[in-house]
Order: sequence, then C-alpha cells, then structure tokens
Amino acid sequence: MDSTSPLQSPGFLGVLTTAHLVLIAVLAVVTIIGIAYGMKLARARRQASRELEDAGHLERGDAPVSEAEVVQRPATPVERTPEPVAPAPAEPIATSVAPPAPAAEPVVPPAPVVTAPPAPVAGYTDLTRLKGLGPKVAAMLVEQGIPDIATLARLDAAQADAVAAQLGMFAPRMAKDRWVEQAQFLAAGDIAGFEAKFGKL
Repeated sequence: MDSTSPLQSPGFLGVLTTAHLVLIAVLAVVTIIGIAYGMKLARARRQASRELEDAGHLERGDAPVSEAEVVQRPATPVERTPEPVAPAPAEPIATSVAPPAPAAEPVVPPAPVVTAPPAPVAGYTDLTRLKGLGPKVAAMLVEQGIPDIATLARLDAAQADAVAAQLGMFAPRMAKDRWVEQAQFLAAGDIAGFEAKFGKL
C-alpha cells in the first residue's frame, strides 16, 4: 500500500510550485510598476520645483516641494503697477434757485368784431380795390355817377361801354381788366372767388 499523501504527490507539488512562481512574478511586476510610478512622481516634483524657481516663487536651495504642496500652495500674485486713475469731474455746486413762477394763464384775444363798411363820405370811393383801377380813374368814374363798387357791379354791357367811352386813354382798361366782373365778385362778398380769378386783394 502506497503511504504517499495527496499533498506529497508530484502533481500537487508541481501546481504549488507554479502558483509560487506566478505569485512571485506578479509581485515583481507590481514592484516594477511602483518603482516606475515613483520615478515619474520624482520627475514631476523636480519639474514643478524648476518651474517655481523660474517663476521666482521658490529660492534655489529650498527643500523640494511635494506635489501636494505644489497643488495646494496658491501662486503669489504678480504685483502690478496701479494704472493712473483720471480724477472724477467736479460736481457743479448746487445753487439755490427760486422755483419758477406759475405760468400765467394764456390770454385769449377777443374775437374780431365784424363791422359793416363805413358809409361813403364825400370824396371817398372803394373803387380803388379793383385790380388796375387807380385813384385818377376812380375820380373819373365818380364824376360819371359811379361812386362805388356796388354801382359799378350793376352796369350792363351797354352801360359799361358808355362809361368806358368817357375815360379817354383809360377806356380800354375797363374791358381788359374786367372791372365790372371784379366789382360783381366784391359786391357779392365773394372774396375767395375774386382772388381765385384775379389774385390776392
């Protein structure tokens, strides 16, 4: 009868030896990774120290700064020369001003009073309101019994020709300037119609 136990069998020992080798290999890999990571951190610390020295935040010969201190230590603010500030404009001195007087109520001009034209007096005639009819011709018309516009407006064509014949060198002006027609507009009070045909009074 074989007295070898299962733990002492060659197959079991082979498996155990293989497991030991695998474990050793894993530990070796982890150690190598740890060394590489440590070297990487050391390089990063040296790089950070050089950058701090270049920036003037760390004097040469200082103890190396750990990565945590590099992250946590706030960077010293760079001093800046203050920019000149323009002086604020002087505020105007408030002076006491009397309150404005209340506005006076607008004065409404009285409506114009329409009065009738004055009655003709001796030597007065309104014939000179007609276009082209001056004081000299007006006096000649008065001598013929035509003292005003209303009388001239009532003349028919034959009467107007008879009056014009007495005006000498001014005779053609009666028909040319249409004095009777002008007189008819004014006698009727149609100023707009007069101005539309003969111009502004």
